Amino acid sequence: MKWISKMFYASAFVLTTASVSAAGNCNCAPCSSGSGACIGGGAGLSASSGVVLGSDSGYGSGALGAGGACGPSVSYETRTVMRSQMVTETREVPVTSYQQETRTRMRSVTRQVARVETREQQYTVNVPQTQTRTEEYTVQVAVPYTEEVPYTVQVPVTTQVEQSYQVSVPYTEQVAQTYTVQVPQTSQVEQTYTVCVPYTETMTQDYTVTVPYTEQVEQAYTVQVPVQQTREESYTVSVPYTENVEQTYTVQVPVTSSRTESYQVSVPYTEEVAQNYTVQVPYTETMTQTYNVNVPYTETIEQPYSVTVPYTEQVTQNYTVQVPYTEQVAQNYTVRVPVQEQRTAYRTVSKRVPVTTMRTVTRDAGSYQTVAVTSGGTSSGSAYGGGSARRGVLGGLLGGVLGCKGGHGCGSGCGGGSSCGSSCDSCGGCESSCGCAPVVSCPTVCYKKVWCPNLVTEQVPCTTYQVQCEQVPYTYTVTSYTTQTQTRMVPVTRTRSETRSRTVNVTKYTTEQRTRAVEVQRCRTEQRTRDYTVTKYRTETRTRMVAVQRCRTETRTREVPVTTMTTQTRTRMVPVTRTRTETRTRTVPYTVMNTETRTRTVNVQRTRQETRTRTYQVQKTRQETRTRTVPVTTMTTETRTRMVPVTRTRLETRTRMVPQTTMTTEQRTRTVQRTRMESQTRSRQVNFTVNVPETRTRSYNVTVYDNVTEEVPETYTVCVPVQSTRTVQVQVCKQVPTTVTVPVYGNAAPAIMSAPAGTEGYSEGGIISDGGSYGGEVIMDSGYSEGAVMETGAGCTSCGN
Repeated sequence: MKWISKMFYASAFVLTTASVSAAGNCNCAPCSSGSGACIGGGAGLSASSGVVLGSDSGYGSGALGAGGACGPSVSYETRTVMRSQMVTETREVPVTSYQQETRTRMRSVTRQVARVETREQQYTVNVPQTQTRTEEYTVQVAVPYTEEVPYTVQVPVTTQVEQSYQVSVPYTEQVAQTYTVQVPQTSQVEQTYTVCVPYTETMTQDYTVTVPYTEQVEQAYTVQVPVQQTREESYTVSVPYTENVEQTYTVQVPVTSSRTESYQVSVPYTEEVAQNYTVQVPYTETMTQTYNVNVPYTETIEQPYSVTVPYTEQVTQNYTVQVPYTEQVAQNYTVRVPVQEQRTAYRTVSKRVPVTTMRTVTRDAGSYQTVAVTSGGTSSGSAYGGGSARRGVLGGLLGGVLGCKGGHGCGSGCGGGSSCGSSCDSCGGCESSCGCAPVVSCPTVCYKKVWCPNLVTEQVPCTTYQVQCEQVPYTYTVTSYTTQTQTRMVPVTRTRSETRSRTVNVTKYTTEQRTRAVEVQRCRTEQRTRDYTVTKYRTETRTRMVAVQRCRTETRTREVPVTTMTTQTRTRMVPVTRTRTETRTRTVPYTVMNTETRTRTVNVQRTRQETRTRTYQVQKTRQETRTRTVPVTTMTTETRTRMVPVTRTRLETRTRMVPQTTMTTEQRTRTVQRTRMESQTRSRQVNFTVNVPETRTRSYNVTVYDNVTEEVPETYTVCVPVQSTRTVQVQVCKQVPTTVTVPVYGNAAPAIMSAPAGTEGYSEGGIISDGGSYGGEVIMDSGYSEGAVMETGAGCTSCGN
């Protein structure tokens, strides 16, 4: 409240110095204008000067009325001013809380009481009866019989054949071997060595420090400016072209012929046979049955129940609100300011320079030549027959084509499974395994293409590119950052607490007893009659024709295709790709670097030399000679001899008997047991069961439930409101009296002027003048107090002007 007192004293000073004037004759001309000055030597105050402040936030002003003496006297008195102040008070606030109470009430409960009733019931039972009947049935009886069947058997015939073979027999020899051994010999040798023993020494050193500083220097630099140019260049191209060359080749052409052979087929046929069988024929009978049914029905009864009915009450509640307000706060922050700096560096530029050299190349300039190959002069068993396991398939094919006449010689006689009864021509015969003597086959001339190489060595120009490196200077910009601290005003949101009131709807509950109609499901027993159908069976004997599958053997003839291969020589044109060398010209762009000199301002980092002194520790060493014994190992070479076993082999020719098996075809006959099925009719006694319905009576117990209503006590919980008080700390604005010192003016008639009525937040106050001094009234504190302005024409009361 210090600033209120300061403003009050300032206002009093203004009233005293600015508005009060003394006049001897009271002929004050300014009084006629109504400006608030004294008329006729009286004391006057303007409307804007006589201000008395009495509140924390507002201000009050009042104008002194006319009526003072022309010669005023000023004195100071102590007055009491009421000001606002926030005071924390303790108040009792009503609070409603709820307590749970346990109460008891009577509730109607319906329960079912069980009782047992005995009732009579008629039911139908199917009583089984066993009866006997005679039926005929058909049985398939197996009848065995024998049958003679011819078949072909391949009988193996094994003969012993003498065979010569060579064996590598290993044997071991002891060979004397001379070898060299390095024998180590160790001896102790005395050795003198020098040791550097370290020690530390402190020394003082004057050293020069290079202190860097930056200076702006104009620099001339050279720039390589690229210029695009073209030039004519000759190069060699290998152009491929295709040439057709005549080529002779051999084709195996298949020739197809047919032969007739006989084979046996089992032909199935169907025969109709009469068969008796038994059928169970169903028939239907209708019967009547009596049964009981529980028929449901619905009954409505009255049931009491309790309902909790909610209702709403209005309750006043005090709550605290955090009211935000914004305050500007100074904040320091750091900014990184970029600084750009030009630097020069060198980079390596690679260029590819063509270099032509001569290279020795060897190429094959050969060609294909036709060569005649003669095959023949060997026995049929090893050349074209099937006797050798290594060449069995190829020998069989060539033996059939080249060896024997008619396309079947020894290959068909032994490999195909037929006998060697076919005749052999003069060129070839059957193999020894077939029973014929081995003969020499006819020679065959075949032509084949053989590549004849022709290696030619020549010099060929070869262009390669070599990489040349060059150091080129370039300039780049480096951005560095400096740190600066700046200050900015940041809005900070803070909150103050305010207590407010609100009306809250509270829901409470009350219990009401109501009645409702409830539907109960019950059942009554009714006896009803129904017809049902019973299915029964009778046995009947019937006859049907059954198809029986049987087979007969038939001999048939078929044509079998046989394919043989014939060698033919044909000619074809083969495209061969070759190349020719052509010299061509092309325009090649290349870049020429022109040198230009430019000027720029460069920050040059320079240094100045400063001499400083420092103390440092120096690690020094002194030489000491010491002696030690060292083991020295020397190697002595010795020549020794040892016996080494060496395994060698010698070839021996031996003879062994090898079994050789050939297959002979024989026709044989065997007896086969076969079975045919025949139908026979037989009779048998069959027992069957017939169900006879029979009506019986039985007693059964039925449980019936009776509804019994009774009153049962029930315990329930109710929330009961309880009114209580709670102590709360409340902020209250109160008027507190404050003592201030104000000036008092004498020699004036009592006068008071009141200000017009103000609005809310704007209260008026009057300055009371009694005989030239302020009265003893208390100036009340208000938000904004302002007195009435002196009216026009008011003059001094003493002189009447």
